[in-house]
Amino acid sequence: MEAEEDATTERLLSLIRTNQQESMHTPQKKRKRRRMGTSAKMYVMDAATGNPRIGTPMDCVWWVNHVTHAENMTPRMHDKFRRRFRMPFDAWKEFVNTLNPNELFRPWQRGAKNCAGAPCSPIELLSLGALRYIGRKCTFDDLEEVTFISERTHQRFFKKFIQYGAEHLYPEHVIAPNNPEEARTHMHEMAMAGFNGGIGSMDATHVTIENCRYGLRQIHLGHKLSKTARTYNIIVNHRRRILSSTAGHPSRWNDKTLVLFDSFVEKIRSGEVLSDNEFVLFERVNDGTIVSVKYKGVWLLVDNGYLQWSCTIPPFKYCGNRSELRWSQWLESMRKDVECTFGILKKRFQILQKGVQAYDLEDADRVWMTCCALHNMLLDVDGLDELWEGEIPSDPSVGDTDTFAIERLLNGEDCSRLIRHEGERNLNWVSDVASSGIVRDVNKMQMNDMRKKLVEHFDILFHNGGIVWPRRAKRPRCS
Repeated sequence: MEAEEDATTERLLSLIRTNQQESMHTPQKKRKRRRMGTSAKMYVMDAATGNPRIGTPMDCVWWVNHVTHAENMTPRMHDKFRRRFRMPFDAWKEFVNTLNPNELFRPWQRGAKNCAGAPCSPIELLSLGALRYIGRKCTFDDLEEVTFISERTHQRFFKKFIQYGAEHLYPEHVIAPNNPEEARTHMHEMAMAGFNGGIGSMDATHVTIENCRYGLRQIHLGHKLSKTARTYNIIVNHRRRILSSTAGHPSRWNDKTLVLFDSFVEKIRSGEVLSDNEFVLFERVNDGTIVSVKYKGVWLLVDNGYLQWSCTIPPFKYCGNRSELRWSQWLESMRKDVECTFGILKKRFQILQKGVQAYDLEDADRVWMTCCALHNMLLDVDGLDELWEGEIPSDPSVGDTDTFAIERLLNGEDCSRLIRHEGERNLNWVSDVASSGIVRDVNKMQMNDMRKKLVEHFDILFHNGGIVWPRRAKRPRCS
């Protein structure tokens, strides 16, 4: 019996050895690799022969309409171009001329050829593809379909495009003020509204990032979103111009943590920049006389999520009197400019709203910085960065927003106490205000003390007709 079992085991072992030897000598089927230059082709009908042929980028609609026959574009086509690519046509032509000589785009410069001697993909079409990608959050495959340029080429160009935006466009268009002359242009509207010394509004926003690495996923899951996201803290003036922005941080961090990594706020708080800026606040002395007090420094309009620094002033959570409530309501209304900026950015560049596909967090930050730079550049192109004067429109059909903005703060008070002159401030009494000779440093004060001085100054201006709601003298064209 044992002999039979041994014989059976030996036969099984020999059969296994034979099968292993046969499998070792059997040639394995090699994986088919795609050769270079064998990507999907787009075909067009040849005008001369009427037969289909492989299309080139010069056959696509974008090239024909926007490059070859650009002089035939109608005003309606210009409006369509702005809506489709988020940039006016003339501004885009100048923008392409700045991209072409840059070393980052050397493989696609005009007249460049690839290793096979064929002309490289036109930088005009690639730039339009990059603008369409950040503007509408399409796919690179969609860009290949309309430009006849492979999606891999669009991916490579987009990487260079956001690098150019972060390293060149951002320092050129997002400029934080470093001296009182530069700061005065950003403080103009704040002073009109009674917030002397305020340079801008500050807040943070989330941008969803897809393809986040698993090791970084937990820290990028905040309490407000169910997706991984990066958080950016920005400062804007009342004209929605971005003055500075932090690099991206995990969405788990709150505003108190983010502000510690804001270099511009830290420079303001330490007195490294704008410590020599001077502004005046009005105060009442014991006998009720109004005097002016000089302050040095600047401050920012924030919400109650930030640290209690004297340079970051939030509204009151609990108001003790009508003047504090009125001031808090006015500050919250003025601080909406940063919220409007977030809405403009995410509506204009929908990649920020729908999510950035990036494995590398640095690429996600570059997308954000590129969008900020393009936003400021478009403000200059559209002429929307000019100083606001707060004039009331002459058209009677347009609502008197200035009068409504002021009267909604009265809340039953005697309107005769409010002196108005056709929507302009009544500051004739300011020349009679004597100076107290006191000079205070904003950075050396406590936040509550600084806020009380701002409330008193606003209350004096409010009851003497010195407050006006700032807005553009002419309504901008809707785009």
